[in-house]
Amino acid sequence: MKLQRHIIVTTILAAYALFMTFYFGLDLLKSGQSLRFYLTVAAEIIVIILTFFALRRRDRIRNNH
Repeated sequence: MKLQRHIIVTTILAAYALFMTFYFGLDLLKSGQSLRFYLTVAAEIIVIILTFFALRRRDRIRNNH
């Protein structure tokens, strides 16, 4: 079974977001910028979810034609 593009891209984005959260996020929490940390994490999650659905739709349209 071939891996679909929307799964691969979403997984890479999620891994990158997780790495950046641990790399920079801990410093933000230590410096007392918890609101900025949580807003950034929420924005990353929203972008990853929207990317997943947009790429999945694109793959489905491409496969149907």
